[in-house]
Amino acid sequence: MSLDPTDHSNPQGTLAGVRVLEFTALIAGPSAARALADHGAEVIKIERFPDGDVSRSVNRIVPGRSAMFVQHNSGKKGLCLDLGRPEGLAIAQDLVRKSDIVIEAFTPGVMAKLGLGYEDLKALNPKIILCSISGFGQTGPNANRPGYAHIAHSMTGWLAMQSMYRDPPQIPTGPGIAIADVITGITAFGAICAALFKRERTGRGERIDVSLFDSLFAANDESMQRCLIDGVERPGYHAVHATLDGYVTANVGPDFRAWQSICKAMGRMDLLEDPRFSSLASVNRNRVEATRLLSGWLATLTSDEADRILTEHHVVVGVVKTIGQAARQPQVLAREMIAPVDDPVLGRIDVINTAAKFSDASVGVSAHAPTLGEHNSSVLGDLLGYDAQKIAALTAAGVLRTESI
Repeated sequence: MSLDPTDHSNPQGTLAGVRVLEFTALIAGPSAARALADHGAEVIKIERFPDGDVSRSVNRIVPGRSAMFVQHNSGKKGLCLDLGRPEGLAIAQDLVRKSDIVIEAFTPGVMAKLGLGYEDLKALNPKIILCSISGFGQTGPNANRPGYAHIAHSMTGWLAMQSMYRDPPQIPTGPGIAIADVITGITAFGAICAALFKRERTGRGERIDVSLFDSLFAANDESMQRCLIDGVERPGYHAVHATLDGYVTANVGPDFRAWQSICKAMGRMDLLEDPRFSSLASVNRNRVEATRLLSGWLATLTSDEADRILTEHHVVVGVVKTIGQAARQPQVLAREMIAPVDDPVLGRIDVINTAAKFSDASVGVSAHAPTLGEHNSSVLGDLLGYDAQKIAALTAAGVLRTESI
């Protein structure tokens, strides 16, 4: 695709002209490919024959449609083909020749067994960028172990940090978000963009190895780094305070100015004369008591009152919102963090949008998530030159599948 960089009349996506071939399911791989699609890349999703991405059935809304699938696959073209058949493999190979990026999330070694390993891909397309996403990576003692987000949560220390170091310790409870999957998707997206930049400079492709375990481990902050330096295991937790009708989060720090502002908001300037709270060092030594005083005051207010008063005094505060309260709050709408999409099955729905904003590029969700095999004919016809008779024969032979709406 030829682009004119001087034409600003109709902004393109930042990755317009890039073609991605995706062999993934569930969240980590699809979310990386969705980010590429949001930035203008053409993403062709190859779904497993005959039932497609398993996420289609996870807490499904209607057959073939779930919130997970809709979110992480919007804006893509969808093919459903049998890679175990020579004809299906030939289609995939033809698509590799015309693609810039391949994303796969099979167990290590599966792509090579299919005939689509990195060396196979390079033979078809020397400049190809392959991003392999797995639970534990392509190497190491756990490489062949299956891995999902909850496994990474457990084995990186992340889950323990959320609960087991509290006083008293709490029983670990899984989060309501697949943190490891989402962070892995973001990691893969950044790595792919870096590889594209490198290819522009050197002309060489790349093999990228991204795992859920590595991505979440790298996302650990001060707690893990402190342990690596001196062996101290002491995660920090931000305070959550009960109000008359809910909860807010606000800290007594991180600096003395923040504590001064809290005292002013509470009408307790006298606390600044108390030796326990008269300097940053003294507040840090008596943080538990300072937090108790803040909690006691907040318990007399509604969440909205607490939010208003603390914000007026430049204290960082956030109301703990339910999913429903968070979904369409004014900030979400103002930042266009949800976008209307016309789904061929569900009708007009709101889909979570991409987070990045650009001043001179069109970035965001561009279309609905594909129905199973929705673009078999258009991709094979327009991109590979297959005629209708050949596509019909492959479908009848069970190499392709198109699910009627």
